[in-house]
Formats: sequence, structure tokens, C-alpha cells
Amino acid sequence: MEHATIALLLLPSVSGRPVAGYSIPAGFLVLGDIPTQQVEEAAKEALRRMQAGEGNLAVSPFCGTNIVVGAALATMASLGGYRMAGGGSRGLSRAFSNTMFAIVASRPLGRLVQERCTTSADVGSMSIRSVTRHRLGPVTMHWVATRFEATEAASAL
Repeated sequence: MEHATIALLLLPSVSGRPVAGYSIPAGFLVLGDIPTQQVEEAAKEALRRMQAGEGNLAVSPFCGTNIVVGAALATMASLGGYRMAGGGSRGLSRAFSNTMFAIVASRPLGRLVQERCTTSADVGSMSIRSVTRHRLGPVTMHWVATRFEATEAASAL
């Protein structure tokens, strides 16, 4: 839900402002100086669209998973290239070319890792409980509290 909401908020017609997010099981934070009504509308639209089958909204090119995958691949590629070429200037050249290849490869691999490991498009019984605005010094954030109906029904038993 966080990725989908951020994707909608990033549309130029919606906010045009820098925005970031972080999610946990009980909901997600939207960081950015955005009016609460826009965050709430984007979250509701994201939920509606995902429940209608737009699971692709769960995968984001800005996800931290992409950064981790890119950094891991670049590190392994550069170290491996340097060592396999025997170090020195030849090793640096190989490390650089391997790193460039790793960066290019990290984009589709990061997406694959998101799809299979770190994100879920399963929002079937999710609902939005509330959207609240908070300020922490100069930082404006919104907490979007969510819940899964099945989870709450099961915990009542």
C-alpha cells in the first residue's frame, strides 16, 4: 500500500513535492509536506486500485530493496573483478566495468526481489483506519493506519 500511495502522490498533478515512505504491518508513514487530504485520497485510491487487481502498484523503482540489490551486486562485481584480474590497473579496469554491468542488472533484479520477497500486492481485506498528520521539527509526516479484516476477526475469537 505504501508503494502504491507514494506512486500516486508522485504524479505531477497530485503534489509535485518530494515524498518518501516507510511501512510496517500496522500501516505506513508518508514523509513530505503534503496536505492530509491528498495523502488520504491517494491512499484510498491506491487501495481501491490494488483491490481491483493493479498489483503492479506494489512494486516501486524507488524502493530501498533496489538500493540494497544494487549495492550488493556492485560490491560483489567490483571485488570479484579486481581480484580475478590480479589487482593493479587491470583489476581496477575490470572492477569498474563489472560494477557498471551490475548497476544495469540491478534494476530488473531489484524489481524481481521486490515482487518475490519484499512486497505484497495482497490487500484483499485491508482497510484504511485513519490518516493523521504529525510534525517532528521541520519534517511533516502522515501515519496511514491500516487493518486486515480477517486478522481482527480471528483475534476476536
